[in-house]
Order: sequence, then C-alpha cells, then structure tokens
Amino acid sequence: MQDDEFFGTGNDIKPARLQPEHEASIETWRDAISRGQIAFLPRATNGNLYWYGFAPTQREKKELLTLLDAWVGPTFSDLPRSRGRLYPQDPFDTPLAATGVSPLRFEVLPRGNRTARDEVRQALLVLSKLVWKRPRSEFDAPRTTVEVLDDLGHAIGAQDRRIAIACLRELEAFADLDHSNLAFLRLRVYAGLGETAAIFADQDLEHILQLRRPLGITRLLQHAVYGRYLEAADRSGDGASLIESAERIPTGLRTLATGVATRTRQALVVEFVLAKLRGAPTATLERLADEAQAISPTLADSLRLLITPEAERVEPLATDPPAEPDVTPVDDLHRLIEEGEFAAAIAVGLAETPSSSTAALLLGCIREFEDPHLAAEVAAFVEASGLKAESRDDDFVVRSDLEWLAGFLNPQRNLGWLGWFDALQSNDPVGMGADFSISAEWASLDHATLANCLASLDEESLARLGDHGGAFMAAHSWLFTGSNGPELCERVLAGFAVSEKNTAGIRLQTVALLEYLSTANPGPATLASSLLWTEDIVRAGTSAVTASWTVDVLQAATASPQALALDAKTRLFYRALEVLRPVRSGLSLADIEGLRLVADELATNLPDDFEIETSGADPAAPYRHLEGSVVVLYSLTESAIVRAAQVLRRLVPGIDVRTTSDHDGSQQLAAFSSNADVFVMVAASAKHAATNFIKDHRGGLPIIQVNSRGSSAILRELAEG
Repeated sequence: MQDDEFFGTGNDIKPARLQPEHEASIETWRDAISRGQIAFLPRATNGNLYWYGFAPTQREKKELLTLLDAWVGPTFSDLPRSRGRLYPQDPFDTPLAATGVSPLRFEVLPRGNRTARDEVRQALLVLSKLVWKRPRSEFDAPRTTVEVLDDLGHAIGAQDRRIAIACLRELEAFADLDHSNLAFLRLRVYAGLGETAAIFADQDLEHILQLRRPLGITRLLQHAVYGRYLEAADRSGDGASLIESAERIPTGLRTLATGVATRTRQALVVEFVLAKLRGAPTATLERLADEAQAISPTLADSLRLLITPEAERVEPLATDPPAEPDVTPVDDLHRLIEEGEFAAAIAVGLAETPSSSTAALLLGCIREFEDPHLAAEVAAFVEASGLKAESRDDDFVVRSDLEWLAGFLNPQRNLGWLGWFDALQSNDPVGMGADFSISAEWASLDHATLANCLASLDEESLARLGDHGGAFMAAHSWLFTGSNGPELCERVLAGFAVSEKNTAGIRLQTVALLEYLSTANPGPATLASSLLWTEDIVRAGTSAVTASWTVDVLQAATASPQALALDAKTRLFYRALEVLRPVRSGLSLADIEGLRLVADELATNLPDDFEIETSGADPAAPYRHLEGSVVVLYSLTESAIVRAAQVLRRLVPGIDVRTTSDHDGSQQLAAFSSNADVFVMVAASAKHAATNFIKDHRGGLPIIQVNSRGSSAILRELAEG
C-alpha cells in the first residue's frame, strides 16, 4: 500500500480536512516513511481510532514495539493484548500485511475518549522526534575491521552463512582492505563454509591465479581442485583414473603447484598430478611419493606406480662427440626453480658466494617456501650480498620480497596458536590481533594441547579469549563437536561470559556450543557450569531485537535429558525470563510457544505475564499454508529441528512434521527428499555429502535452506514461506 492510499477506502481520516497542525504532522510522518524512518499514521473507522507504526526493518519494528509499550502502554492502547499485530480479517490490513516489513497496529483506548486520543498523538509526536534525532546505535554505527573479522570468524566456526556473508559485505563496504586481500578473504569464507562451487565461481579467481598468493590461499585452492576433479578417482585407488581425471583440470588451475612440503592428502595429490602433467623430472615425483609415505603408505605405493623412469640417455657412437656445455650452479638454480623445487634451489644458492642476483632468486624461493629456519639463512645471505643497498626504488618485486622477509622474521611475530595463547596471557594486543587472512596457515592444535591451553587461562585471559576468539574458533570448531568437546565448550562459554561482549558472532557461537554440549553427553558438573556461564551471556546479549536468540539459547541449553543438571536448567530458565521480561514485546508467538515448551519439560510453568491473549488473531497464521503438507526438517543438530517440530505441532494441530539427521545417503532420507511437500535443510548443520544427496533426490522440487542455527531461524524461514 502506498502512503497516499492509506487515507483512502477504509480510513475516515482525510488529511486535507484536518486542522493545519494535524495535517502538517501527517505530512512529516509520510515524508519520514518515504525516507526509511520510523513514523506513524492514524486511521479512523466506525468511530474507533487506530495508529499504525511503520519501521524500515524487522529489527527496528521489534524495537518500536518495545518503545510503544513504554510510551503508550496499556493505559491508552490494546498493545498488551494485540502486540501490534495487524488484523487479517480487516481488508484494510490485507495489503499492509503483504509488505516486506508490515506496520504495527494498535487501537487507542478507551474508545471515544478525546483525552486519550490527544495523549497518544502527543506521545507519538515526541517519540518520533526523539527516534529521528538519537545518535546512531551500535547496530548501524560503522564497526572496526577487527570487530567485523572477529564476528566473521565466529560465523565460520558456527557455520552460519547468513552472518558470515553479512560480515564479508560489511568488510567490502567499509574495511581498509585492498582488492586482493578482500578476494583472498572471500575465498577463505567460501572454503570455511564448504562452498567449493562458490570458489570456482568467484569473480576474481582468474586474477588470483595470476597473483603471487599467500601459501594458505594456494593450499585452499588445491583442496577445492581436489574436491571437484580428483577426490572420486583418488578414493577408487586407480592411478590411471587419477591421471585421467587430472587432465580435466583447466589450464589456469594447473599453476597451483608450490614445491613446498605438504601435510594433507588433498594438497599432496594435487601437487603430484600437476607435476606429472607438466612432465616434472622423476626426482620431483619421487620426492612427492616419499612425502605421501607419511600420510598413507597405500597412497605412496599408488603414486609410485605412476612414476615413469626417465629414459636412459643413449651414448653417442661418434668418436668425436661435441663438447657438452658446462652447467653452472646458477643454471642449476634456475632449473630447480622452474621445476618448483624451492628447497633444493635454496640449498644450491646458499652454497654460492653471496651476490645480489642470487640473493634476489633466493628471496623469491623462500617466499614460496615459508620455512622459518631456511628464511634465517636466506636473510643472512641477502645481508652479505648487499642486495638491499643495490635494489632500486622501482624494483617493486625485490622491495616487496625484502619487506615480506623482514616481517616473516620479526621476533614479535606470533608463531601459531600457542603464541596466540601466550599473547592472551600476557595481554599483548599485537599478538592477540591474529590476522584472519593468515590464520588458516597455522596448524590447528590437537585436543589435548587445546584443553591444556584453555585450562591455563585465568579469568582476565578468558575475557580476552571472549573478545578476540573469532579466528581461533573458526580454526578449531571441529574439536568442539566431538565426544571430548564438552570441557572445551565450557571454557569458551566462560570466556564469553566474563568478557560480557555482545555481538552477533558471540550470540550464534553460544547457541552452537550449547548444541555441541547437548549432543556430546556431558557430565552433570560440566553441563551445570556451562549453564551458569550461559546466564551471564544471556544477560549481556538479550535485547528487544535479540529476544528470539534468547529463546534459542534456552531450547539448546535444555535439550539434554531432563534429569541432567535439572536445577541449573531451571535456574537458567528463570534468569532468562528476568532479562526477557522488559523486552517481551519482541517475542513472537512461536517464541512464546517455545518458552512454554521448555517450561513443560522442566516441569514448571510460564509466568502469566508472558501469556498473550490472542483473541482476534490467529497465532498459527504464519504457518497455515503448511496445513495438510508433509514437512521434513533436516539438520545434524537434532535439538533445533525437534524443538521446531514441537512448536509447529502445537501451533498447527494435525500438521505432519518429520525430522531427520542422517549424515549421508539413506533410504529414509531419499524417501523424505523425494516425497516431502516442504523440505527444510539447515545448511549451517549439514554434511556436504548429505546436502548433495538431498538435492539429487529432491529433483526440481524446492528446498527451504536455513543458513542459521536454532529453531527460531527454522520457524522464521517457514513463516516466510
């Protein structure tokens, strides 16, 4: 509905017939609506007066409802009963309900009371002016790059695509990162979310392939190439199939060889087949096969079968053979560089007398190789060669390599995650500011080392973990999901609690950690401690616009068997209600149903002030389109889909909702995928193999993809159809 249509059929108010000051107010509000600001418009019908509150976003709509509760409240409105909902039975509201962000509606009470009408109008005039003139809130003020990167790390760690992509867009719009670094970061996000197809579709991939890249980016691309072209053939163990598959790798991607020692099967297989395709010498192929021995002896044997010995040189029969040209060490150095044998090239170069030309070559090699010990030897060689003094200002490559080497050997440089933990304990801001763009190069800690590191943190260090832990969680999230994960989850929740940080990343990571806990059979003490920390996180993170998140937290925290840490669960429930009470206007009917569900499971009751009278409105209206349908909810996090299914069954009696958490293909998952009327897949909690399996069996039928964890996100997507 256009704002000029608002005063058409169904509205007895005609602005031109009002007193001048009233008409001016309406014009001001109409102008504010056109500029995407909060504003109000009146409607009179059958002697009753209604006000409609317009907000540009769902978040601001929730906030507006809370403001109206405070400024108008039960004295002059039906807000406590109606919660600002439109009336579907009222034809005037029908087009308003179809807008992207529908307005709030409330009636002025007592009916026909002039004083009430004047009070409400004056309150709305003052409220709108205050809202327009208030300072920018934390939600729309520009954030620092460090803050956004921290949220991005948490989003990747929790596999939340919606927040991750939002952070990426924010960095592209506001961060002081150059074009290449943004492209590298984008690839890291896609890789972290397991979106291989997005990597190959990236607009800057061709440009990146032509750049000198960080080793971590090349490794990332190698893993993507392995997944798309080589994984199936490698699994078959058939060497001929592996080479045949490798020949389908596009020419541009065949530059992804590094010559650097590899530690993963994916990278090693890619290095080997690319070396084979470019006709690398037998020594190179044998080196790669030897490296494979440490990863898998079977793989090593398979690769050795693909090595064809170089043809023996046939001795000439002539009695006067032409003299062979002398092969100098410099020639050998160039040859090794061309073959990608950077370690051997550095060894040959270091044996020579220092010269600026050789030093420049070694600089290029060590930048590809990134070995700290060899880097120190190359630095000494460069110093002795006088390259720094001889290099010209316009020799950008040498200048760049020299700058990189100085940074790489900086004693203040953080050396991996152990160094990062040292920085947390010593409150070293430089060391704590781990650059997300290089964190993937750091080897992840194993469970025992990580547990020791977390256990060694005192309260202040834990708070710093909560403040700066995004990249850390992105690199180690897999350790939190296993059977040994509950103690790790408890320590990180403690860090979030004592830091009192309230960001989107912390909020979604909290739900993820509680879900990991509920599925890992934690001990009662560990679970109880985790829930105590969660109380503080909820207190810091709950607001009018995050009320649904608090319900998700409660549902995840109480998903374990009822008797396990029952007292701690009940305490968390009531503490959460305390912080929700002032902002309960922000709760949807589905949220209220979720709270009632948790109360039932804890054998307690939802307080009366959380009960909402729904006369005149259909609480299940957003889900009525699902009646008579078979709805399948798929997620590896059973607690979220079970809760969502329970809420749907309570709201829409008779609805047929099924849940499934199969890790890969099964007959049941195939049947669900093929036959469901509505299929919901939580991408944030799904294995890649299962995702493809579902899509294959779904055919052309639609899939509702939920990119965030928690039952609220599932219900929100279903409500929007």
